[in-house]
Amino acid sequence: MPDRPSTKDARREAAREKSRQMRELEARRKRRNRVLAISAGVVAVVLVIGFVALAITRSGSSTQASATPPGVTADGGIEVGQASAPHTVTIFQDYQCPVCKQYEAAVGPWLDEQVQAGTVKLDYRVLNFLDDRLRQDYSTRAANAAYCVAGQVPNGADFYAFNTAMYLEQPEEGAGGLTDSRLISIAQSAGADVGPCIADRPYEDFVQEKNSAAFDLTDASGAQLVGGTPTVLVDGQLLTGADGATVNAPSQEQLATAIGAGA
Repeated sequence: MPDRPSTKDARREAAREKSRQMRELEARRKRRNRVLAISAGVVAVVLVIGFVALAITRSGSSTQASATPPGVTADGGIEVGQASAPHTVTIFQDYQCPVCKQYEAAVGPWLDEQVQAGTVKLDYRVLNFLDDRLRQDYSTRAANAAYCVAGQVPNGADFYAFNTAMYLEQPEEGAGGLTDSRLISIAQSAGADVGPCIADRPYEDFVQEKNSAAFDLTDASGAQLVGGTPTVLVDGQLLTGADGATVNAPSQEQLATAIGAGA
């Protein structure tokens, strides 16, 4: 008969088995901790990449939204005429403003003659303040379209023709304004192929920014320059209508006197 293991041998074998099991458990624990550490690292990297991508996306969106249209001044002015003209007539206008339409009809053709003669440079500032009052977006859409056209002037677009047509087709105030498709057609008639620019409205934030800046303008005494539309400056100086005038903007005769030209 084979010898039976002694009780002492059995205890020794049991101790070895217990030690082996403990080593396996420790090894499994270490492997599990390594896996968890790697997983946590991967998650952290993914989160970092996600945050970076989100920041880039937001930055890109912000850049696009606040884009500065080409062909305009730092103040948001759209200039028409020779840069060397001795006088600058600045007109603050809102394409939804009926009084602006009246003013354009009254003095626009004469101002165009002065531009052609090299006497005057026009500086159009397109505002959108009437959108807030009328709870719609036409002033903003129209101003964005104006900036789209301004960017095409070096390519042959005629901003003065666009501006005139916008007032000729001005809808009733508060009626919702012209459709984007109609704005695109007007721009095309003025030589500007800017359909995507008008439809995508990249300059909405720029319009709002320059609108706010206009109403913050003051003269040397601190008095507000722009209180509504139309507002007209001649060589940077506010020029208002005569007492009793229906439109609080200078008449053709007053403009002629200011620039030393015949009315």
